[in-house]
This record gives sequence, C-alpha cells and structure tokens, in this order.
Amino acid sequence: MDRYLRVFKFMFQVWGMVRQNSTLLKPMIYNLVIAVPCMAALSVLLGLTESQGLTYALLAGGITLLYFIDYFCAGLTASLIYDQVTTGNASFDDAKKRTMAASSGILIFAAISAAFDLMSSYAQERDDVLGKILTSILYAVWTTATFVVMPAMVIEGVSFGTAFARSKELMKQDPTNVGTGVIGIAAANYVLGGVTFGLAHVANNALSNIHPIVGAMAFFTFVNVYWAVSGFVKISYFTCFYMWARECEKQGSSSPELAPAPLAAAMS
Repeated sequence: MDRYLRVFKFMFQVWGMVRQNSTLLKPMIYNLVIAVPCMAALSVLLGLTESQGLTYALLAGGITLLYFIDYFCAGLTASLIYDQVTTGNASFDDAKKRTMAASSGILIFAAISAAFDLMSSYAQERDDVLGKILTSILYAVWTTATFVVMPAMVIEGVSFGTAFARSKELMKQDPTNVGTGVIGIAAANYVLGGVTFGLAHVANNALSNIHPIVGAMAFFTFVNVYWAVSGFVKISYFTCFYMWARECEKQGSSSPELAPAPLAAAMS
C-alpha cells in the first residue's frame, strides 16, 4: 500500500515548493478566475436554448473552451514545476512563452477531450451501459495521456503528434511506476472531490434562497476549485514523472536517485 500512498507524500513536497515560490499557484488562480465566469455563461446560454442541435453546438464549443483553459493552465504549471525543480527559480513569463508556443497542440487536446465528454453524455442519455463503460475507460486513458503528453509538449517544445509518440515511449519503459501514481492520485482526488462537491451542493441550496444565479455561481466556483486543485496535483506529478523517465532514458537506469527532488523525497 505504501506505493499507492506515496502520492500524498508527493503532494506535501509540492506544497513545500509552493511555500518557497508562490508563483507556482498562479496558473491555478488564473484557471479559477477565467473558468468560473465561462462556465456560468455557458450554463445561462444552455438554459435559454431550446434547439437540440444548437444545444450540442454550444456544448461542443463551450466544453472545448473550458478544457482549453484547464489544459493551458496545466501547461503553465508543467513549465513552472520544471523550472522550480531544475533551477529553484520558476518564472511566470518563461512559462507563458513555452505554453503559448504549445497552444495549437493544447487546443487539439481540448477538442478531443470535449468530444469524449459529449460521447459520454450521449451514452448516458441512451442509457447504454456498455457505451458508458467503454467511454469511461477511453476517457480515463485519454486524460491520463493528456497529463503525460503536456510536459513533453511544453518543456521540449515539440508538436502534439511528437509529444504523444514520445509519451508512449516513456510509458512503455515506465521506470517510475506511473500507473501506481495514477491510482494514488485518483484516490486523493476522490477524497477532494467528495469534499468540494459536497460543499458545492450545500452552498447552492443555501444561496439559491437569495437568488438561483447566486446559488449557481457558488456551485460553479466550488466545482472549478476542485478541477483547478486536482489538475495542479496531476500535472505536478506527471511533470516530475516525465523528468525522471527522461533522465532514466538518458542514463540507462531506473534508479530513484535520478528522480526530481519532490518525487525522490516521496519515495524515500
């Protein structure tokens, strides 16, 4: 079980880096500030739309936009974590330059992730049990791939296709037992999700008495807090995984001593 609980030790290590350099939190803050109003606006537009075709068009565009915001912030975090680990002085300006250069690849990620969301929604509407299971599996694999590909695309400055192929090579070797980390992160995010979604429903019920829009805004805020925080933990872990796997590839060894400091400390 210790292997699966390492992610909690890793989270403490990351928050330790945040105390040293609060710039690491900027992408999470930007995620919240931008995504909450966008999600609220999308909900209002969907509420005013009666056409099914227009509803799906709004969903496709809106969900793609929300994923793009989330993934762009993940790219910023990957760059900041990399610089903080390697130099001890992460710069937000450098992170913006790297992530902007990778924006076309990030948009591709966002569009495909949105498509999986729509497929999942369609399967639920049809009450297609097999469709739900297959879509959930594909979505889980894809979102994991997203967080593995992102560091390659942002840090190395390669195209989407090259980054995806690169991530497959590193995942095949998997000297870091990244799969174990995925399970641990899923458990940590499950706990975080239970707390934040519980608070979201409580806030929505309490503030809806003032006005439904006020309650909805509170709900969206808590939901986006969950996505921002869980995304920060995921991309921090996968960035460190990527750095370790790349170093293992160079050195021809899978020694924990080659791991970046936060991951090495979690494994000790």
